Amino acid sequence: MQFHLNYTPPPLQQKIGHTDKILMIGSCFAENIGEHLLKYKFNCLINPNGILFNPISIAAVLGSYIRNENTDPKTSIKNNDRFCNLNYHGDFSFATENELTEAMNSSRQSAQNHLKESNWLIITFGTAYVYRHLETNGIVANCHKLPQNNFKKELLQPNEIIEQYNTLIGALKKFNPKLNILLTVSPVKYLRDGLIENNLSKSILIQSVHQIISSNTNCYYFPAYELVNDDLRDYRFYKEDLAHPNAAAIKYVWNKFSESAFSEETKKLNERIKEILLASSHRALDPESESHKQFKKMYLQKCSALEREFSFLKFNNEIKAFQ
Repeated sequence: MQFHLNYTPPPLQQKIGHTDKILMIGSCFAENIGEHLLKYKFNCLINPNGILFNPISIAAVLGSYIRNENTDPKTSIKNNDRFCNLNYHGDFSFATENELTEAMNSSRQSAQNHLKESNWLIITFGTAYVYRHLETNGIVANCHKLPQNNFKKELLQPNEIIEQYNTLIGALKKFNPKLNILLTVSPVKYLRDGLIENNLSKSILIQSVHQIISSNTNCYYFPAYELVNDDLRDYRFYKEDLAHPNAAAIKYVWNKFSESAFSEETKKLNERIKEILLASSHRALDPESESHKQFKKMYLQKCSALEREFSFLKFNNEIKAFQ
């Protein structure tokens, strides 16, 4: 008996390889797939500003990378004796304003350098709901648990998102002509907005994404949202909060992403990397046994052989585990 669709996304026209540079930005689901890319030795930078949820904040951040633009000082705030910024995630929280500014400038410069050389920009939209800071009249990336009366909640409309991204993509391609853009919608449910409201938000994002892709070249869609909500379609694939996909769902989406985005050569290399990753996490019953020493020696040799064969691969952590 079949309990899910086992939907296979269409293959991407352009394939992602280990020699490509990738910038991932957006909701926490971008981090889930990004972590798999890093594990498999892809050159990937994930969320330089921290997790971002709404399309307008993501566009503003990407624009700041293109222009190498300092963050507006008015968006930095002090909350509970910590300094943070309304355009950055709570990970950017510091004891002094100077520390915050230094961290933001360093992150932006690193992101700009990476984006300039990237082959792929992968953007994940999380929600069409935004919060407008009443004092600055700007849409914020993070409210940092400030009192609700500091903000006005709004629902973006498709035309707002589409217009913003058509302009942004033009600027991105001038900044980096070789850039491919992959858009996704996060399957994470924003239940605090309400069940009906979450579905309305996701429908706006999906409609917007497809309009953006149809209007721009080298722009593609990966159906992460549909894989979880329409293919798996079961709360067994969510964490206890019933909002975030669990490890099994993330692995399923990763496997589908691999099928869609990677060439046969990349898939074969991933299998060789996977063997080393599994071996490096192996815990021996007797670490001092001769058989385990031979096991470690064999995988040290495999690491060295792969590094010689593929100069872009580095197994520093795995080599430490085998020494």
